Amino acid sequence: MPLSRPTVVEVVHQNAVIEAGIRCILETSPEFDVRPSGPPAPAPEPDLMVLDPDGGTERLARRRAVPSAHPHVIVVAMAAQETDVRRAWEAGVRGYVILGGAAEEIVTAARAVAAGRRYLCPAATLLMADSLTQPVLTPREGDVLALVNRGQNNKEVARSLEISVGTVKSHMRGIMTKLGARCRTEALWIASQRGLIARSAGVAS
Repeated sequence: MPLSRPTVVEVVHQNAVIEAGIRCILETSPEFDVRPSGPPAPAPEPDLMVLDPDGGTERLARRRAVPSAHPHVIVVAMAAQETDVRRAWEAGVRGYVILGGAAEEIVTAARAVAAGRRYLCPAATLLMADSLTQPVLTPREGDVLALVNRGQNNKEVARSLEISVGTVKSHMRGIMTKLGARCRTEALWIASQRGLIARSAGVAS
């Protein structure tokens, strides 16, 4: 019975040292055919792509606009918050690895995704699990928080969202209660640590 062909892998990471390390790890396994680095030459799509967080979501967004098959994507991040993992997952990333574990974790992720499964490293899994125990802000609370983060006071937030100042104050009390914050500054700090402000950054002022 003929052996199956190696999984063709393309590795592109904004950190050159991390990219070299990923290549070295995967190239030691004969089940992976890692493409050379450098400017891409005309070639069939790889089976698997290993990218940095920004590259992963951007590449998936571009490829989804083209009605053709695209490779599975694994993201390798130096650090991450719950919202980073969730955003990548929703974009279509199939595997997420946060550096800090064993080198073999890259191989484990590649094997799982190449086989059609999803893979979250233990650190990313813990982030997602912790988020389930934390109170979730409503969309309007997220809007208020984003505008406060931009330096707007209650009157300016009320004008931007076309609500009353009293409603803004009510939302801020709810935000501080959910985040366990004693003041607006602490609420902003906690929200930034959880990635909540980044999620709401698209609100127009």
